[in-house]
Amino acid sequence: MLEVIDLSSKVGTFVLSNVSLTIFPSSCHVILGPTGSGKTLLLEAIIGLRMPQKGKVILEDNEITFLPIEQRGLSYVPQDLALFPHMTVKENILYPLRVRGKRQNIENGIVQELVNSLGIRHLLDRSVKNLSGGERQRTALARALASGCKYLVLDEPLSALHESLKKELWYLLKDLQRRYDLSILMVTHDLEEAFFLGDRMTIVLDGKVRQQGTKDQVYKHPASFDVAEFLGIRNLFSVQTEKVTDDAPSVYCRGLRTTLKLSETALESKLIKTSSFFIGVRSEDVAILLPGELKAHTNNIVTGAVRDTFENGPFLMLIVTNPDCSLSVEAAIPRITAKKLRLSKGSSISLLLPEESLFLIAP
Repeated sequence: MLEVIDLSSKVGTFVLSNVSLTIFPSSCHVILGPTGSGKTLLLEAIIGLRMPQKGKVILEDNEITFLPIEQRGLSYVPQDLALFPHMTVKENILYPLRVRGKRQNIENGIVQELVNSLGIRHLLDRSVKNLSGGERQRTALARALASGCKYLVLDEPLSALHESLKKELWYLLKDLQRRYDLSILMVTHDLEEAFFLGDRMTIVLDGKVRQQGTKDQVYKHPASFDVAEFLGIRNLFSVQTEKVTDDAPSVYCRGLRTTLKLSETALESKLIKTSSFFIGVRSEDVAILLPGELKAHTNNIVTGAVRDTFENGPFLMLIVTNPDCSLSVEAAIPRITAKKLRLSKGSSISLLLPEESLFLIAP
């Protein structure tokens, strides 16, 4: 287990404050945040490229905070990969073994298995100058894993790749993690990448940890307005508590001019006892109500017209407004459904904000 305890670091006027996180064995922990949030600074402090102002880094019950990089038991792949341009692929892969005084033939042991797993055996004698982006990524991963370290630290190593190659390497990383029982700490600003690869997440904004948890917890229950906005959630509405009963509370959204019934689990939130807060719902959780379905619902309904549409892969994003309301609702509808319903700009529409999909956020 790799633990970071109350770690702080500073570069210029930027401060990374009191970060604590745990990377559990055989798991992938993703540090997620926008550019300039302090993600790389955190990794540099963990691997030893930058000494922290305070805090500890513990690897399997041993403090490594002030050990030299090569003695920490961590393998690192930086964003620029840092391959040696004057070396061949084979020489790059064997470099960490040579530095650690280990002699291991390329045809034996973990190195042979790695080059086969990564599909780069045919590249071993090639200069890294002549590699494609994907080949460079695979070479960097092979070099990081060749030392036999079980802890792999990745700083946005796939950010420069095009989408199809990037996703191919996502599956490869998953396979490598299972095959070699790796514990991975990874930095990214790519939400899709984070939720595909990560088991647990730490969201860092402006040098501070804003939320930690499993990816399911982070996805379903953003901890703050800032986190929800970073996660791309556009449906965030100010509400006031209207009624609290034993089965479920209800709130009123002035901007949508509608009452929203919340699920029973909302009773567990302290926010229900306050007079006002925010609720959110993901666009893909918003449902279209057909005319015959309206009578079955009395709450959580927004009626209006389609103000705008945007194509997003298999989905059509609808922006629905009502002239009597100050807020709009974004709904992600399968394009085939939108085509059947003949939805376009100006179409009248009724939306349902399902109570089980609504989450509460502090103001």
